[in-house]
Amino acid sequence: MLRFMRKYATGYLVKALFGVIIIVFIFWGVGSFREGEKVIAEVGTQKIFYEEYQETYKNIFNAYRLIYKDKLDENLLKELKIKEKVMDEIINKHLLLLKAKDMGIKVSDAEFNGYIGSIDAFRRDGKFSQKVYLEILKRNGMDPKKFEESEKAALAIMKVTNIINDNGIFYDEADLWTSYVKEKGSINLSYIKFDPLDYKDKVSADEKELENMYEKEKGAFKSENIYRLKYIMIDDKSTVKDDAVYMDLIKFNDIDAYGKKNGLEVIDTGTLKESELPKKFKDVKIEEWIKGLKKGDISLPVRADSKSYIFKLIDAEAGKPFDKAVIMKELKEKIVLGKAKMFAKANAEEAISKKAFSSKNETGLIHRNVDDIPKIGRIPIENIDVLSLSRDNMTYNKPVEVSGKYYVFSFKDEKAPERQEWEKNKKDYANYIVAKKKGEYFRSFMEDLKKKEKIKILWKEI
Repeated sequence: MLRFMRKYATGYLVKALFGVIIIVFIFWGVGSFREGEKVIAEVGTQKIFYEEYQETYKNIFNAYRLIYKDKLDENLLKELKIKEKVMDEIINKHLLLLKAKDMGIKVSDAEFNGYIGSIDAFRRDGKFSQKVYLEILKRNGMDPKKFEESEKAALAIMKVTNIINDNGIFYDEADLWTSYVKEKGSINLSYIKFDPLDYKDKVSADEKELENMYEKEKGAFKSENIYRLKYIMIDDKSTVKDDAVYMDLIKFNDIDAYGKKNGLEVIDTGTLKESELPKKFKDVKIEEWIKGLKKGDISLPVRADSKSYIFKLIDAEAGKPFDKAVIMKELKEKIVLGKAKMFAKANAEEAISKKAFSSKNETGLIHRNVDDIPKIGRIPIENIDVLSLSRDNMTYNKPVEVSGKYYVFSFKDEKAPERQEWEKNKKDYANYIVAKKKGEYFRSFMEDLKKKEKIKILWKEI
């Protein structure tokens, strides 16, 4: 994801506005939720209801879909930790409402009327129309009283947020240049590599732990499942629809006879190992579709772009368990490698604690905003700040694991960006860095509020 973000959101203003987009989606339609609904959390005197969670989830999901478009798949949703973000944002909202109350911040009827009157959807002939306003709310299933309460809450949150942000972060040009160098300059790191393979002769696996691991994991050691499938492929040129073909095959079951009768080619895969299936059917997740099929079963239509596949499982053979000696050999290697890895990490940590990290190995000059170091590999996102090392902060404080090896990094040298580039980007960068620092200040402010206010999560299984 980090690489995707850098590829599609590298502009300074895009980065600065990313959080703003999310906030707009969250606070638009801040709801008022009432008795009879499930309370899932409490923030001070404020109750959080499940309907609010559902609405916020939908808004955040739509915001990310707007940003990532077709890149937003299940894996990215997990990586984004959307459920955790939803609860966190709802808690933040209620903390801000409490803070607004403490500060005596209110939204008057005059302010609300001015705000509603400025919304084009509620205007006719250049003026606010009460009739149009009520009609639009009715059409969208909104109670006017609840809508007013909701929007006043959102405006109060906006007021208190502006006050917090207006504590302000301001920079002179020297500060901005220093920050720009740290983000856009190049850095040369020296490093020591701690490879677990170098420590294998220092560790061993005893018989007892081998036997224990064997009993726990022996079921996973077997040969691949074998499948034979027949299928019909239907595309946009076909005269039949896939769902109709599926229903016919469920009735008649004879895929060869059906194909011949209807002029549809029936393809026989022959015998295939499970690992060969994704290679043959690259555009569909075939392994997921056949997982629940029994011999003779017909699959639902499997659609991919303009094509659709309907499979019949002709034969299946479950993988056979490996010989115990083979399994024990693999498990021994696994245990030894695991211990060697721990040994390598411990040695890396010791080198950092003793400051014994002088090395002839160097990365050479690399941009500070990359996430992949030549000849080493991709830096984990949690360690990306290793590229922020400087003369004032010479050594990274923990080992960095890349491809199973551990690295200890220290600052060697750096190169500043070209002044011509700086002059060109200075204005946009100033806007970006101020927005970024305000965001950091705001997050810090919210963390302090969380520590001071009583927060109770009543329902964790969302």
